[in-house]
Parts: sequence; structure tokens; C-alpha cells
Amino acid sequence: MLAGVGNVYRAEVLFRHGISPQRPGKQLSHQEWQAIWFDLVDLMKVGVRRGVMVVVRPEHDHGAPSYAADRPRTYVYRRAGDPCRLCGTTVLASVLEGRNLFWCPTCQPG
Repeated sequence: MLAGVGNVYRAEVLFRHGISPQRPGKQLSHQEWQAIWFDLVDLMKVGVRRGVMVVVRPEHDHGAPSYAADRPRTYVYRRAGDPCRLCGTTVLASVLEGRNLFWCPTCQPG
């Protein structure tokens, strides 16, 4: 279990690792968990340094604008109904335990 990382980082790091947000955390392998953790550490360092959450890799940072004018692009966060930046599949959204989930069903298979 991980608490406090925030909705944006959660949605985006799961996308970056191809993991469905509906997948129970106890089903993650140790290797998957470590990859997620190290990615989060790196992403948060960038966020502190730049003053904004930068989650899209430079090679994917093009196309549709961000969900808000003053925010960097995201892969899936607040992009429900838009095409995935990588595969073009429609980004989905749902609510789980009062939290909004965003994911690409192709890049993050259930």
C-alpha cells in the first residue's frame, strides 16, 4: 500500500508501467513495485525542481494540449474520452473508493 503520492502521480506512474489501476497492489511483483518506486522518486525530484508535475517523457510530449492551460501534458490524468498519446485508444475513467481513475485499456490491460 502507498499513501500520499497523489492522484496525478498515481495515474501517470501506473500508465508509465503498463499497470491497470484496478489491479490490486498485492498482485504486483517485487520487481514491478521497485520500478514504480524508483520512477516515482525520479518524477517527484523533477516536480520539485521545476515546480510542476512533469510525467510525460520528452519523446511523447506533443500532440493534444494539457487538460489545463497552466499544466504540463499528462498521459491519462483528466484525459477521459481523449485518445491515448501512445496508441490512440480512448482513455477511460471511473471512480474507486472516491478517487478518480484514468487509464488506457490497451496500454494498461486489466
